[in-house]
Amino acid sequence: MKHLSYIGSISAFAPYLHDESVGQPMRKSLELAPSSNAFVKPVKQDFVRNARLMPGTRCMVLMLLGWAGQEQPIETTIGIIAKKLGRSARQVHRYLQDAIEEGYLFYSRTKDRMGYYTGIKVHLNFSALKPRKSAKTRPKTAVHRGMTQESDTNNKYIYKRQNTADEQAFVNKLNSILKRNHLSTE
Repeated sequence: MKHLSYIGSISAFAPYLHDESVGQPMRKSLELAPSSNAFVKPVKQDFVRNARLMPGTRCMVLMLLGWAGQEQPIETTIGIIAKKLGRSARQVHRYLQDAIEEGYLFYSRTKDRMGYYTGIKVHLNFSALKPRKSAKTRPKTAVHRGMTQESDTNNKYIYKRQNTADEQAFVNKLNSILKRNHLSTE
């Protein structure tokens, strides 16, 4: 099945080209990024609706959340993040500080053996970003058990009942009914 963006009739809904005489912002003249079909897993609404965050910070944290995969720290550089967001490295520093102030991430510098700065290691606060995983209750499938061998049965004496007078009287009545109807007791 084709993705929706590959259907010909939908391509007619592509954004129109920028006309500089209209007075639109420059961002409208940028090329539309090609679809890579990448996605970000669900995030908490509290994070998305947080009015204290800059919009660019929100976009950056969502991108980093998509990069994190199985909740691993991300080793990257400020320049790579800036290139992916289309912002300057200075603006990415502002985004990182904004996210740190809100408690969504922290980062540390990475260095090589000589002590040269090589990038950053970003640690996301997944408990503040992702919804809690709830245990899904699934119906249990029916288990077909085989017949147990006699050696597999439990013969502990605590499970054996004492033969009381009432029980013996009941068993005697059952045996008399079996004899009367000419049925065997075994």
